[in-house]
Amino acid sequence: MSEVRHRPTPLASGLALLLCGVSTAILAPTLDQRVAIVAALAGVGLVVAGGREFEAPVPQGWLWTALGAALVLGAILRGETLADPRQSIELVPGLVGMALVGLGVRPLGQRFARRFVSAGLAVMIVGVALVGVFEAAGPLRLLGGTAAAIAAWDVAEHGISLGEQLRTDARTRSVELLHTGTTSAYGAVTVVVALVVYEHGATGLPLSALVLLLAAAVTLLALLYR
Repeated sequence: MSEVRHRPTPLASGLALLLCGVSTAILAPTLDQRVAIVAALAGVGLVVAGGREFEAPVPQGWLWTALGAALVLGAILRGETLADPRQSIELVPGLVGMALVGLGVRPLGQRFARRFVSAGLAVMIVGVALVGVFEAAGPLRLLGGTAAAIAAWDVAEHGISLGEQLRTDARTRSVELLHTGTTSAYGAVTVVVALVVYEHGATGLPLSALVLLLAAAVTLLALLYR
């Protein structure tokens, strides 16, 4: 019996990576950090594209993959060598999580696809927690970064499911856009509600924002999987 091919839909894959970049950018606001995020996004995009088949003549897949991997590794190394260690804490987990999500949506054998995507989410959530602990970042950054990371995970999972259920030439753009919009809107509403609760109910606890963040993340995950 031949192995089922793993071909996540291209639009959902791209949107998931973009949301990974948004999550990381919320936590990493400086120019150097943003440049590294853009480089990593471009690199992961090339790695994902390297596993796809195109009708138009394009460079061989391994060239895309090699160039993309070099960009991702360069961005991560740049993040690790920033002058301020706190900026590295803000940046590197997001870049690693983005790379893992990219591996999950790259057309490969499907056995490990969801594991890569889930691992990417876990790394990004750990990154948010580190920012909360070591920088005492405000709840808006923490909740915004978490909501975008969870939305990226959900969109990637949706793209994987569509790719498994439908033919590669199926027209699914409207479904993918609707799903991404709904997930993103729900995440935004969750952030607003959590901020209101925080402003009116949390007082004086050093890790109160982090506790609220984790509670919101668990709630969002549970509702998305209903």
